[in-house]
Amino acid sequence: MSRRALIAVLAAVAALAAGTGPATAATAETGIELAGGSGRATLALRGALLGGLERGRMTITTLPGTEQPQILVQGYDWQTVVDERTTVYGGERIRFRVFRGAWRVRIRGSGINASAVGRGVVGLAGRGRYSLAGAPYRPWPAQYQTIRLGNSGRDG
Repeated sequence: MSRRALIAVLAAVAALAAGTGPATAATAETGIELAGGSGRATLALRGALLGGLERGRMTITTLPGTEQPQILVQGYDWQTVVDERTTVYGGERIRFRVFRGAWRVRIRGSGINASAVGRGVVGLAGRGRYSLAGAPYRPWPAQYQTIRLGNSGRDG
């Protein structure tokens, strides 16, 4: 599936999850794709996330005062429940899907591949490639930087 098609599908899932009906072209412009990442990625969004992690750990936190997110994590070797809102997963070949509500996913490791659509902030540091709204890929920043989704520009 092409990047644009995947982003459009994720936009539609996010719109349905939010109860807003069919996605518009403006919604599709809020997407990001992470490919071949090694380092750390933090996604704090209201939207949808679909991806995988070849080796490492991820922490999923439900943000307060929001609709309960739908979270599915498969293939992890271990899991630690920190509190009622936060769970840490680790191991190899982890696959995940998070949508509805507002949430934060912190990923550290290698083989980070994910697509997200929504409103919020994505932070990256390490090596890999990312694409915003189907644009050409760019390298991940070596130093931690944030990218705002749902608004224009980077926070740097």
